[in-house]
Amino acid sequence: MRSRALVSLLLGGLISAVCLWYALKDVNLPAMVSGMGRVGLPWVIASVVAGLVGLVVRALRWRLLLGAIRSVETGSLVSATFVGMMANNLLPARLGEIVRAWVLARREEIPVPTVLASIIVERLLDVLAALMIFGLCLAALPELDGGGAGLLKRAGLVALLAVAAGVAGLWLILRFRERLLRTCEQWSIRQNRPWVSHGLELLRRFLEGLCVFRSGAQVAVVVGLSFFIWAAAIACFHILAEGFALGLTPLQTALVFVIVLFGVAIPSAPGFVGTFHGFCVAGLGIVAGIDPTPAAAYATLLHASQWVAVNAIGVGCLLADRTLTWAGVISLTREGR
Repeated sequence: MRSRALVSLLLGGLISAVCLWYALKDVNLPAMVSGMGRVGLPWVIASVVAGLVGLVVRALRWRLLLGAIRSVETGSLVSATFVGMMANNLLPARLGEIVRAWVLARREEIPVPTVLASIIVERLLDVLAALMIFGLCLAALPELDGGGAGLLKRAGLVALLAVAAGVAGLWLILRFRERLLRTCEQWSIRQNRPWVSHGLELLRRFLEGLCVFRSGAQVAVVVGLSFFIWAAAIACFHILAEGFALGLTPLQTALVFVIVLFGVAIPSAPGFVGTFHGFCVAGLGIVAGIDPTPAAAYATLLHASQWVAVNAIGVGCLLADRTLTWAGVISLTREGR
């Protein structure tokens, strides 16, 4: 297990280093630093606030997803969300997702598999929403040209098809939920292995989390909150782009955001260092033809401001709960690996 964690850490570090090299290879560093210094503090603060609002709404959506199983206080969800995001910024391999599941399960006395299943549902919604935004942005930006843009347009069509397939898959899972569980239970009995039983339990919890989609009103609220979360994140990007006077339209900003989102999904160093910067610079170049120096300045200030804000609030939430310690979080992640 330790060797696997080491390989993951080294791979993430290598990918981050390559992306960071790409982001900075054609950059005039003194001009980059000067460009960041010219951005007014109000732009930075407004961008950070937009990003934080998105995380708070994410916690509200998480409450709704867990509501099909158990009611949880919003404050506890917000706190666990920020602690988990802070852990993602400081620990490798996206261990923050495990951390926030553990924090909430521990506080609210909910089984960890139940909380993890709700996070899986949450991430599935995020992927579907991001793919839809990606496809719609590309469909609404016909002026894009060039080899990279052509690839993006083809990817946009694939994204929209993936959303359709994902929605259809969710409907089929809900429609045949009981039959799926019976089939998996029979297979689990035949296998008679602990990991199969654990997987079946996680599947059962996941399907319980999907029960929120049985009501049309709940579906509308969950979908609405999902798009609001991404709208707040896109606003975070767009506000700072205005501070840099990059001249991006909201649609262009949304497309750059989704490109960055897909970029940080690959293995990287803690806090998405490198992948965020590389894909942001690449996205700005493809979508709006922005030169590497202002693009790198924008990516660096955007990443740093969000990183500092999220970590500061995460530390505050960790200290506010006197039963939690950073040492306890580290020991948990070691057990998880």
